[in-house]
Formats: sequence, C-alpha cells, structure tokens
Amino acid sequence: MKKQFAFGTISVFGAALPGLVAAADIPVKAKPVEYVYICSMYGPGFVYVPGTDTCVKIGGYARFDAYQNAVATFTPMIISTAGPAFNGPGTANFGYPFRDEDDNAFSTRARTVVDFDGRTETDYGLLRSYVRFGAQWQSAPGAGLPAGATLYFERAVIQFGGFTFGYLQSFFDSGLNYFLTTPISGSNRWTTVAAYTAQFGGGWSSTLSLEDAANRTTGVQLTGSTAQPVFNISTATTGLGYTDYQAGQQAPDIVANLRYDGAWGSALLSGALHQVGVTAPLYAGFYPGMSSSDSWGWAVGGTVELKLPALAAGDSMFIQVGYATGAASYLGLSAQAQATAPGIGAIDLKQVGGFPTATGAFYTIADAVAVNGFGNYDLTSGWSLQGQFRHYWTPGLRSALYAGYVAYDVPQNIVAAFNFNVWQVGVNTILSPVKNLDIGAELLYSKVDGSVPLGNYVSVNSAGTPIASLVGGSTDLWSGGIRVQRNF
Repeated sequence: MKKQFAFGTISVFGAALPGLVAAADIPVKAKPVEYVYICSMYGPGFVYVPGTDTCVKIGGYARFDAYQNAVATFTPMIISTAGPAFNGPGTANFGYPFRDEDDNAFSTRARTVVDFDGRTETDYGLLRSYVRFGAQWQSAPGAGLPAGATLYFERAVIQFGGFTFGYLQSFFDSGLNYFLTTPISGSNRWTTVAAYTAQFGGGWSSTLSLEDAANRTTGVQLTGSTAQPVFNISTATTGLGYTDYQAGQQAPDIVANLRYDGAWGSALLSGALHQVGVTAPLYAGFYPGMSSSDSWGWAVGGTVELKLPALAAGDSMFIQVGYATGAASYLGLSAQAQATAPGIGAIDLKQVGGFPTATGAFYTIADAVAVNGFGNYDLTSGWSLQGQFRHYWTPGLRSALYAGYVAYDVPQNIVAAFNFNVWQVGVNTILSPVKNLDIGAELLYSKVDGSVPLGNYVSVNSAGTPIASLVGGSTDLWSGGIRVQRNF
C-alpha cells in the first residue's frame, strides 16, 4: 500500500529531527477538478472559461518586416507619416520632407500581438468583447529616435444587441486590403466609435456610427508652408509644414453605411459628416482661442468586392471609390491606419559647391486652407479610386495586384492653387508553406505630381507677413520589402 508523505519532524530517541510524517495521519479534502470544455457554437478555437458560461479564443501573431524606401506598414517615403525615414542619425539632418544621404533607406521591425475574443450568450443576445495589443521592436521607431521597443495597441471592442463600442476600424471603411502596405488611395482608419448595426436579413445591414474625429482631423492651413527658400536652410530646420489653426473638437464624425454580403461578394455604400473647426488667427485681428468658427465637411464612398472562384479557389477583386470635401482623411492620403498626414512628397537635397540644391515635390494636406490674408478659409476637396485583384496559384501561393489614384484640390490660395495627384501601382506574392505561416515580398511604385513646379511661392505666415515657401514639384519612388508572419 502506497502512502503519501509530507515533510515535517519526528522524534527519534527523544530528539526532534527533520523527517517525514505519514500523510495518512492528516485529513485531506480533495479539490474538485476543473475541466476545459470545447465551445463549438462560435467556431474552432473557442473554449469555455472554467466555472463560467463565457467562451474565449486566444490568438495573435509574430511578425518580421524588412523595408526598403519604406517604414512601418510598408509606408513609402513620400508621405509625412513616414517621418522616421527623413531624420538620419547624424547631426546635420533635416526633417520631413527633406531627404539627404544621411537618412535611412533600409529598416526592420519585429512585432508580436495577442488577441482575446470573449463571447457570452445572454437573454438579450450575444455579448462580445475583443482586444488586440502587443509590442514591437523597430530600427526606426520615430524621427531622430534610436532603435528600440515600444508597446502597440490595435483593438478594444464591446458588442451587444447590435451596439458596438470601442476602438476599431471606421464603419465608413470596407476593411478590404490584399496588400502589406496601406494604400494612399482609399479610406482606411481606426478610431473610437459608438455605433448601432441593424440586420435586415438576406445579407443586408446598415450601421449608424458616432466616431471620434481625432484620427480624421488633418488640419487647417491658414498660413502657407513655413519654410524659407532652400538656399537659406540651416541645420536647425525641422522640415516643411504649416501653422495649424484647427480648433478643438466640438462634435464627433457622423458615419452611416448600407452593406450587403452574399455568396458572390459584398458591397458597401457609406457617407460621413466631419466638422472643421477654425481658430481665428492673430494676424487677422483676433487672439487665437478667443474666437473660432466651424463648417461641416462630408464624404461619400463605395466598395464592391467580387469573388472569382471560376479562376481559382479564393480568388477575388474589389474596386473602391470616394469623394470628400473638407474631410481629406476619407480620401486616404496617409498610408497609415492610425495617423493623418499633413504633407506629401519628398525633396532630395544635394551638396553642390557651398549650397544645397533641391529636387522633388512637397504639397501640404489640410481640411481647409486660407483664401486671403484676412483669415477667411475654404474647404479642400478631392476624389480617390483604387482596385485590387488577388489570385491563388496554388492553395499555398497567392499574388495580388494594386492600382490607386487620389486627386486633391485646393479651391484658392494666396497666389496659386497647390493641387496635386498621387498614384500607385504594386504587386506582391505570399507563400504559405504550412498553415498559418506567410512569407511574402512586395514591390510598390508611387508618384506625386502637382500643379506647379517646385519653387518658392508667396504665402502668409502666422504674423500675416508674406514669405517665400518651398512648394510644388513632382517625384516618384520605388519601395517595398519582405514579411514573415506566423499566426496562432
């Protein structure tokens, strides 16, 4: 007969010594055993949390990226959200959009993300919470910053009875993307929302959403770009931009959509209202913050995705189109899901004799711009179009093609309307040798072209004084990289 023993002391010849005490002499109450049960109602991977009626699924990924002429989510070095690429490690670096030989052209990032999907059936329907977060190491984490690790946050969502609350992708967006990069054309933005979705049956649904405008606000340009002529640039220059006269947020964006999901694919029609608040400038006789005005911008968009099983299992394509007035982020124009871009282009600086020479392009992006020197403003406008096609050569090998175009129009400026357009084409191929492992490469061509040559144009600074600003031009860029990702 086996006995269980516990460490204790016994008396041997009248002395207390370390030893063993028979466990049979100590009454022990066995603890109940908790079993983990499969929760099949929500699909593979869900299990019941022991002792509850909540099902949870844990997932995530580990990822390695390497970029050439790009940063972050393969953002090409022609947009202000690619700022880390425009600040080299030396002491004589310039900020965006100036590129010189001291700047990075190659960088890497490793990211790990974990997500938790918890679901509970209630008398009023499904209660769901979803969170997704992680950490990452980057060789270029920010403009002028050393390599290092940072936290990363992506999703925090609560859904109940048709309501959605939390941080997720805007209900204006389709969420479709077959590429590693976030295209410059087409809305793709994450933000906090309070929304209600009505299900009509037959694949039809509609959502009304109030969305925080913080990730949708591009800026109000009541001055010109603030740089001096390029020959007067000093090493203290932090880059081109504009004084932002954006007033504080007074109301959320109002977003609505109508969606259809069927066997052949899906379709989405969406619209948004976006408040543009303007702080009255000092040079027009107002003390900033003492007076402001606002108007409402708006945007409409549509997306159609078609499944193409006749070509190969998994094949599909989609086309997305959008138009916006006073709501530039709904056109795209950032190549980031969590940041807006107040500028686009890149200016290459070369040392010739005792002076730098400049080639390339730079254009500002704003929801509104000045129309005269008295603080009056008007809303910008534009339209975007993109298409993507994905083909599976085999179940473990796929490729995608992308083409996109954005036109941005300034109604009137001090001297000239600094309009521009940007277009992109790209291709990628992703190999999945085993389930949940992707090894991919992507190549992207981007071009920015505007209405005026690169030069010094007269605009107005924050004091109301005319200055020469470096604006205009055209530039192009090849960018891309590789990604290795293991999902779990």
